[in-house]
Amino acid sequence: MNSRRQLIWSLLTAGFLSACAVPPARVGEGLAQQASAGGAAFDLSARFSLQFNPPSGGEQRQFSGRLQWQHGPLGDKLLFMDPLGQGVAELQRPSLGPVVLRLADGTRREADDPDVLLGDVLGVPLPLGELAGWVQAIPGPGALMEPDAQGRPRRVRESGWLLFYHYGDGEGEFSRLPARLDASLDGVLKLRLSFEAWDPLP
Repeated sequence: MNSRRQLIWSLLTAGFLSACAVPPARVGEGLAQQASAGGAAFDLSARFSLQFNPPSGGEQRQFSGRLQWQHGPLGDKLLFMDPLGQGVAELQRPSLGPVVLRLADGTRREADDPDVLLGDVLGVPLPLGELAGWVQAIPGPGALMEPDAQGRPRRVRESGWLLFYHYGDGEGEFSRLPARLDASLDGVLKLRLSFEAWDPLP
């Protein structure tokens, strides 16, 4: 691991290091169209935990914190914080132009693809290009989905990831939004997002 990766992992973990088969049912055309459009615009807050188990048998790394995410037609802004609300990293992905990652120490990185940028810096394959749909329980085209009794995605297999959704007691539009998302990639990477607040944006 190079020094830049070591830097961002140390920043992200400083102060808060945390001590299934899916039936062959394809995602319907309606959901696929929503996913391709990135779903609805939103402003969300969530707690997250991320665990990385190197396939080579290296040391397991894990951390947790908080996330604020604004998603809309003009792009995305993600702010990663420690559990106390201290900013650690900010990712901005405009609809046009390069993706920008800023760290708490002032380090700034740019790339055309957010997956490439975080993959290069973190060393883990986080699919930001698909997450906007995933957090809204909108799988992408070609995904395999197992619905719950209300027709909402329960288990989804997409791009090598296994997604498992948990729903709360929301009403109306919010009843279809997940309360928690557990995502795993071949046992190498495990991501949990526990959603605390959803605000639709115009």
